[in-house]
Amino acid sequence: MQKASIDIEKGERERFLKEILDREWEMFKAVKSASPASCQESPETFRQVRGSIFQLWPRKLLAAYLIELTAAKRRGRNLLTEKYARMDNLIPPINTNPVIDKIVAIEEAWQQAIRQQYPALYARVCRHNDQTGDGNEFSIYLRCELETYGDTALNIYYEWVELARRSEMNYSLTMLNHLVLKSGFQGLEEAEAFWKQKLAQ
Repeated sequence: MQKASIDIEKGERERFLKEILDREWEMFKAVKSASPASCQESPETFRQVRGSIFQLWPRKLLAAYLIELTAAKRRGRNLLTEKYARMDNLIPPINTNPVIDKIVAIEEAWQQAIRQQYPALYARVCRHNDQTGDGNEFSIYLRCELETYGDTALNIYYEWVELARRSEMNYSLTMLNHLVLKSGFQGLEEAEAFWKQKLAQ
């Protein structure tokens, strides 16, 4: 019975993940931003990067976000257009839930830990937090994305990252490991060595 429950949960997670990626891609390819994303022309890259993030999300968060994507589509909203409009400072804040600041602070600390431990990989793969003036720095990108989430998903998200912080876990590092494995590396150390050599050339 326990194995059946695990199989059902795994099946649900895979279904949620596929539906989220399908709906996000549909929205993403329609985005017209002042700072176009290169992966708008590459659905596989988009799915690889976004999938590395959602792969780690708890089932409850996946379900909540999928509900919000479904409701947004029904109302004619494009959440990714809204995110990029916020990044370009074209529209006012969408959601001012105070947990957004808390989530951003936790994930900024995780990004800084990656920068210190894997500087070459960070330079090649991660969104920097240096001020760029165009809305593309990590904290602004994350904040603008979180603003498109509803309060239910935001509160679940905060509980999830806060529990990780208290347990001294770095989910950003885990997500990065998923991404490098999907890119053909054996792990973070191999990817760091590869990009360190590339950056030195």
